[in-house]
Amino acid sequence: MRLAWLARLLGTGLALYLRLVVRTCRVIGPATRDQVVLAAWHEFNMLTFIVCRKRRADLPHASFSTIGFRGVVITAMLEHSGTRVEVFTLPPPEDRAAGRAFALRMARTAESGASLIVTPDGPFGPYRVAKPGVLIVARESGIPIQPWAVAIRPAIRLKGRWDRHLVPLPFCRMRVDEGQQIRIAPREALKPRLAELQAALDGVQALADRRMAALRGRTIGAS
Repeated sequence: MRLAWLARLLGTGLALYLRLVVRTCRVIGPATRDQVVLAAWHEFNMLTFIVCRKRRADLPHASFSTIGFRGVVITAMLEHSGTRVEVFTLPPPEDRAAGRAFALRMARTAESGASLIVTPDGPFGPYRVAKPGVLIVARESGIPIQPWAVAIRPAIRLKGRWDRHLVPLPFCRMRVDEGQQIRIAPREALKPRLAELQAALDGVQALADRRMAALRGRTIGAS
């Protein structure tokens, strides 16, 4: 890939920046240490990295990146993150057969004890609309889905991106909330469970946002 060196340089720089945020931020709320499929919206990729670095750095993880410049950036970031994570490259989005094979490959990775980090609306959207990939991974791996939600202040929201990505700032405060784990039985039909996954992610995100707003209100009142 052209400019691969630049992508790797940017990824390494991003990892160093996130390490600074990890050192200075405060994370409150639960963060399971179970082997799970961690499911959070794509906009929280950096925040999920921070939570895993602070609460799960000694545990093995597997995640994925896309093909091309952005994918090399993400891969380099994860490789220099200081967290135990194996990175897979996604197949082209138009190749559905390859996409299913990829999900099965990630599921088999769970046999080594790794938790799998999956963005239900990734990698290209639509925004906060769950797709069945995470359900396939959970069904084939036999490990439960853990819906995650994160609320953060302060942060920069990149409104020009499809996922409105959140960039955490040093000394930020993050609130993590977990929904009830979702288990998918072997050979279970996935279509009926997609609405359940969507509702679980929406519900836990609303909870995290409310709790962060209340926390911020108490902090302002105390000052």
